[in-house]
Amino acid sequence: MLTRSESRQIEHDGFSTLHDYWLNSLFAGEPFLQDGVLVYYDGRIATICGFSLRNKQAIEPALCRRVAQEWVTNRGAENIIFIGPGRVDFCCLSKVGLRKVWEEHPRPISAELFIDCTEQADSIFQRRVYKRARSLAFELTIRRGGIVSAEHFHLIETFYAERRLTAFLAEVLFMLPVLLRSSRVRLIEARKEGRLCGFAMVHKPFCDTASGLFMMCNHSNRGVSDFLYSVMLEQTLALGASSLNLGPSPSPGHFNFKMKWGGEAKVPPYYFVQWGRGVLGRRFHTSWGPRILHL
Repeated sequence: MLTRSESRQIEHDGFSTLHDYWLNSLFAGEPFLQDGVLVYYDGRIATICGFSLRNKQAIEPALCRRVAQEWVTNRGAENIIFIGPGRVDFCCLSKVGLRKVWEEHPRPISAELFIDCTEQADSIFQRRVYKRARSLAFELTIRRGGIVSAEHFHLIETFYAERRLTAFLAEVLFMLPVLLRSSRVRLIEARKEGRLCGFAMVHKPFCDTASGLFMMCNHSNRGVSDFLYSVMLEQTLALGASSLNLGPSPSPGHFNFKMKWGGEAKVPPYYFVQWGRGVLGRRFHTSWGPRILHL
């Protein structure tokens, strides 16, 4: 687990969504900081973050390989996942009985996009997209935690019914009850005539960076996504953060929507590779909850 000193270091120097140990521990496991490398472990899978903390040297491939071997040989990991800015050759894991299960090379849409809310704040809040979004006829509610209402359950089920289930969406579903109840998350709700049309969540995991967690909308209400984005920018400033990390994008449509709002790529596209053995070497389970349900 992280020491208090390590937690403070990550909160001060973290910026990537992969550094957000409070969020990632909900699905990827317990966080560790090993030789400057952030690792999550759920008892079977060790997930290695290849993005260094801010103002630190880039994490070398040799260090990633050494960390991976230690988790397999000394801590009993049956599966290694690596997510980083570039390809790392983990063929050394074949010597300890693992094989490559999956590999994804970087795609532009997996870059983490940020919106600067300080130096460029005037231009952002004066842009037509912001003014138009804030003029939409939605009723705004902002709160921290609380009881998850029937409206939230219904909107979430409708959202999932309209989409193909992916590993990412499965992970989100496991986390949603925790996030909706957490006092550290600001829940932004858009309503029309009292009816919930969509909600977004934002929190501040790092000293100067807020993170947009998830957004779910009923798209029969045009403009609700833009409305929620405009409020997320306002809440970023209210939280005392200078930028909002919108994370990677699951599709080109999501990526282009974030770019419309002024998103800039400040974390490069992800390289992803998974090595495993036994059951975990035959099936593509990326996180604890979906793995238990054999998704």
